[in-house]
Amino acid sequence: MNLRTKYAIFKTITVVLGAFSIPWSTYVGFCFGDGRFVEGMVALSIQTVVALVDGFIWCWVLENMKNRLDERQHENSG
Repeated sequence: MNLRTKYAIFKTITVVLGAFSIPWSTYVGFCFGDGRFVEGMVALSIQTVVALVDGFIWCWVLENMKNRLDERQHENSG
């Protein structure tokens, strides 16, 4: 799998995770507001893991994009 395909897949994953995070956080708020603290804690824990995975994916994409840009600038300057 080439790098461009990986970027496209990871970009799609981060968009989907971001789209689910808003209703998921609303659900977490309703759980705590309704007094369902155990269910709220489980949902909040899952949301935290999803946010961490999303953040690591996005950082990987940005680092690889930066490395590619640095390589191209180095090639063009020489």
